[in-house]
Amino acid sequence: MSRLLLAAFAAMLSLCPSAMLPAREPPPSGDGEAAPGRPRAIDPADLSAYVDGLVEGAMQRDGVAGVTVAVVDREGLLLLRGYGIASQSPRREVDPSATLFRIGSVSKTFTGLLALQLVDEGRLDLDAAANSYLPDALRLPDDGYPPVLVRHLFTHTAGFEDSALGHLFVDRPGRVLPLEDYLRLHRPRRVRPPGTVAVYSNYSLALLGAVVAQVAGMPFEAFAERRLFEPAGMRLTTFREPLAAGDPRRAGAAFDRRWAQGLRREGGGFAPQAFEHIAQVAPAGSASSTAHDMGRYLRMLLRGGELDGVEVIAPSAHARLLGPALFRNAPEVGGFTYGFFDWRLGRMRVLAHAGATNWFHSMMVLAPEAGVGIFVSTNSDSGRALASQLPTRVLEHYFAQARTAPPAPPAAGVEAARFAGHYIFFFNDTATTEKAMAGPPLQVVAAGEGVLLAIGGGHVRRWIAEGGLVFREAEGPGRIVFHQDADGRIAGFHDAAGHDSYERVPAWRDTRYLLPTIGLAGATSLLVLAGGWLRRGRRDPAGPAARSAAFWMQVSALAWLGFCGGLLWYAQRTMGDPAAAFYAYPGTLLTALLWSAPLLFVLVAVDLWHLRAAWGARGWSLGRRLRHVAAVLAWLLAAAALWQWNLVGWKL
Repeated sequence: MSRLLLAAFAAMLSLCPSAMLPAREPPPSGDGEAAPGRPRAIDPADLSAYVDGLVEGAMQRDGVAGVTVAVVDREGLLLLRGYGIASQSPRREVDPSATLFRIGSVSKTFTGLLALQLVDEGRLDLDAAANSYLPDALRLPDDGYPPVLVRHLFTHTAGFEDSALGHLFVDRPGRVLPLEDYLRLHRPRRVRPPGTVAVYSNYSLALLGAVVAQVAGMPFEAFAERRLFEPAGMRLTTFREPLAAGDPRRAGAAFDRRWAQGLRREGGGFAPQAFEHIAQVAPAGSASSTAHDMGRYLRMLLRGGELDGVEVIAPSAHARLLGPALFRNAPEVGGFTYGFFDWRLGRMRVLAHAGATNWFHSMMVLAPEAGVGIFVSTNSDSGRALASQLPTRVLEHYFAQARTAPPAPPAAGVEAARFAGHYIFFFNDTATTEKAMAGPPLQVVAAGEGVLLAIGGGHVRRWIAEGGLVFREAEGPGRIVFHQDADGRIAGFHDAAGHDSYERVPAWRDTRYLLPTIGLAGATSLLVLAGGWLRRGRRDPAGPAARSAAFWMQVSALAWLGFCGGLLWYAQRTMGDPAAAFYAYPGTLLTALLWSAPLLFVLVAVDLWHLRAAWGARGWSLGRRLRHVAAVLAWLLAAAALWQWNLVGWKL
């Protein structure tokens, strides 16, 4: 789900994690008041003016409907603010103490802390096989790889591919599966040995939630309430949703009419969207909360696990959380701890997590050294930039150690052209049709000695060589680390955040070529049919075999034209409303089209069989013979693309 900041001082923490724990202090007089005489990490009045400017400017610039923000230190709230609207009909303003925002993958930090408590109590072993804690129906099959350990679920290193379309979020309560059914029915393939590389995995954290529930002996939602939300005083935080009566995961009356509405920026205004149900994969992303509750959560973490005199997390568990990361793809990049990303922002260590649904964008950052925690969430699709940037801007503004020094000149002798190429996510689904919908690769090009440009997602980023396989972000705080294959060729890289890895692929694996190839097949079909229409009524002097080739050419053109037209129409609809396509995937149209693909393969084989007769046809001009061959080759290229990108019915 998002890419953000980075981590620091892991070496010092590994030597003495308890030295980083804040001292146990008496609770302040209230959420918004520090105890008398205690200095604050940031002046609240100055912070208020600064954050107001950031948020209001971004809301105007990007067209964001509603925003909720909490900034805290160990003593209490530094800022609690709501901006804009929570819903349009009826119109409600954002109330930071009462409006529920969907926090997406920030939920994973709750799941990680719940599992951490079980680890700290000796009830869950990091180095035990996950299967030893799972019921038979959820146990991972023996697929030739070593067993997945519990620590692999924490660190996104189990080796799973990723799949989301049509099941990760759903728009109707009746489609919400029990967690156990979801994990059984939508289990992705494992494609690499566990513990080798971290690649973001919703399935892994959902499976960790199932482990937690099994060890706790109660439903996951109930355990979260008992062990985290209730002792932390997070009265309006829940993994539950507004589901049908009788569903044990249904949110109670205390949450009614409190949810912010997901809004889509449209036509100068906002269009309300259906509630995004994520309860089927709750531990990975279904939580809802208020800025006030998230402020309490951050204060508890800043205070060593205690809040208002209640020990929410044992000191020993909190020491593990602030200890060294459980895994990093490379020493220079971000890592994973217990449910949190472990990142560096300048010289400052932060534990953080972002969360995104189709309409909500959130970011939570904990800076233990600075003694500050920041949470922000938006309720419109246009809010991603504001959510991802606000915590960084605040920390950089108030703390010199959070500021990133300008990059040094590129290291000498680094041949940038060696690293140029096309790169795709390791987690791309290669087994199903989702392979074709993962977006274009990142293109990395050399831009001078020791300088690379990374082009993708509508952005161009500069990377400056630091030496060896390490590059520094020119406009950011992180480092990118390339890796080689056994022959010394560049095979891929790990991104700065540490939760995305990329593999280098040949240019023909670029999805940007897919639609043009389909379009070429459709245009070829139109020309073939037009040629047949213009020759109607004329006597064909060729023999029976060549006339058969011409007949099958017309049949193929009709079939390819129908298929290409339908597929391009589907693609246009998807781009016009990606959320609807996400919920309805694969849908009747795409299913029918892809199950018709084998017919196209048969027709290409028939046309290839007749190619010799067509080339030697008596009475056909050289131009007609060349056009015939070119048409067959265009369809053959399109058929190869369908096969390459899994656009066939049995791959849905």
